[in-house]
Amino acid sequence: MNSFFSTKPVLKFGAISGLLLVLNELILYYSTNTNPYIGERTSELSIIGLVIPVIMVVIAITFLKKNTNIESFGQIIKPGLIIGFLTALIYIAYTLLFVFSIEPDTLNQFDEINRQRLIASGNITDAKDIADAVQLTRNAFIPGTVLFSIAINLFIGFLTAVITAIFVRNK
Repeated sequence: MNSFFSTKPVLKFGAISGLLLVLNELILYYSTNTNPYIGERTSELSIIGLVIPVIMVVIAITFLKKNTNIESFGQIIKPGLIIGFLTALIYIAYTLLFVFSIEPDTLNQFDEINRQRLIASGNITDAKDIADAVQLTRNAFIPGTVLFSIAINLFIGFLTAVITAIFVRNK
């Protein structure tokens, strides 16, 4: 088994999944000419971003089943979780790079959108209260993005591994 995946295949599949997700984000950014972290995502490329980890987990588990001795359900679930976690880490690194280097005005745009939403809602009218609310959402933006990325990618990895395990384990 002298292939690219012969040593630590799960790490390599996780890295490929994360890099494909980043590539998808870059394509989304350059094809729509809009900041993907500001506003709503309505592009088909957003759906592809959810499908990439699914496909990579299925391919990884199938590869591992053919090339190693995987018997237990836990041995099949573990690669899905690892791939999901690695995908999240790479995506988080890209997000931080994007927000602070590629498009450094992202947080300011985020603040302005939140300020406009608060004013339009009419619930908060005092300028100091609006500024405090905007600062609170700004402080939660990066941690929220990190936690959401980890949670969604682990969930996708787990769910895909469970479904794949049902089919692969019985063969």
